[in-house]
Amino acid sequence: MTRPDARPRRLRLPDGRILAYQFYGASDGRPLYYFHGFPGSRLQAALHHEQALAANVCLVAAERPGFGWSDYQPGRNILDWAEDVAFMADTLGHQRFGVLGVSCGGPYALACAHRLGERLDYVGLLAGIGPMDIPALRTAQLPALKALFGLARLHPRLASPLLALDRLMFLRNPARALNALAGLLAEPDRQLLAAKPQTAEDFADFLAEAYRQGVRGACLEAALIAAPRPFALEDIQSPVHLYQSGLDRHVPEAMGRHLQAHLPCANLRLYPQEGHLSIVINQFPQVLADFEHSRLNEAA
Repeated sequence: MTRPDARPRRLRLPDGRILAYQFYGASDGRPLYYFHGFPGSRLQAALHHEQALAANVCLVAAERPGFGWSDYQPGRNILDWAEDVAFMADTLGHQRFGVLGVSCGGPYALACAHRLGERLDYVGLLAGIGPMDIPALRTAQLPALKALFGLARLHPRLASPLLALDRLMFLRNPARALNALAGLLAEPDRQLLAAKPQTAEDFADFLAEAYRQGVRGACLEAALIAAPRPFALEDIQSPVHLYQSGLDRHVPEAMGRHLQAHLPCANLRLYPQEGHLSIVINQFPQVLADFEHSRLNEAA
């Protein structure tokens, strides 16, 4: 397996902030902007480098403010990300592109669909988290996540002790920290990590990289994910592809069904035997197939 370059590229935004990113797959291929989970970093997209390369797709993996090498942005909201992405796409010469939100990257993909819909030829949510302010959608969610986001909803700083502990574990011994995390995961996720040691190591690396600057960015992110969205799902007119696990304890199936019911043009693919991590690896080929199909539809 070819190991892609892990070093970040840097883009200076109009407000002076640095946005860090990296290309994975084919650097001159069709652009698909890859929005990492929480916590996350650009390195998450490296999990799909070989598949994207074979499909001639360029994964543009940018780190949100406060993660990895991207500068922290005080007072930001989810819709602000669409402005960063638009500037980045202009700078890179991408007039049209796709967006894929993984886990907590999902709301950011929807923000782009809301603000930049005319430029997007594909919108995907891979285990994409749904609204967190509707208790009925969180019944099957891990208690630890309920606690974390519940604290963050009250105030971002209240989430800092939990996130600081997580950071300490991943920076000291990423492999051991991932093993501890595995105990909270669904069986398909544990099987994946056990069967693919390199994938497990890559997961640990991108989680450790997320905390490079500390937990300030993660605390604000948790508060944003926990809060009501600054846009209505019903206002998003772009077609949205939803890839939902049946055994996901981070993003319960109820969230995917809620998104399908409230987005005007949504296609839900339900995978009953997948977990939160396994779907990201096992179903990425379907993401690439749908991305390619959207290109053919545009050409037609």
